[in-house]
Amino acid sequence: MKTNHRNIFIAIAIVLALLFLTYLSIDASHIVIDGEEIGDIGGFTGFLIACVVGFFALFFALSITGLVLAMVALVLVVVLGAVLGSFAIALLPLMIPFLILYGLFVLISRSTRKKTA
Repeated sequence: MKTNHRNIFIAIAIVLALLFLTYLSIDASHIVIDGEEIGDIGGFTGFLIACVVGFFALFFALSITGLVLAMVALVLVVVLGAVLGSFAIALLPLMIPFLILYGLFVLISRSTRKKTA
């Protein structure tokens, strides 16, 4: 089972558990709003709609937050690369003597390996 399907099943199970708890918590009392009684199946349906809307709102809010954080992280990585690249270019004149010595060392070590092999 893929992770995506598993998460969908978990979400459905949570919503069904909340619906079952709501069904058990409904009592005989009625709430009157603007002269209309709200209770029984109307209250249950209202809670169902509220749970679904809340779930989708939470899903979209977390999705957008994740996308924003990923974009901010990507921008920070690019800025870090630019800063390190500029430091490398700025320090290049100071590193030229060491790079020449390293190149000579590699050249000499290769020539000695070819003669012994």
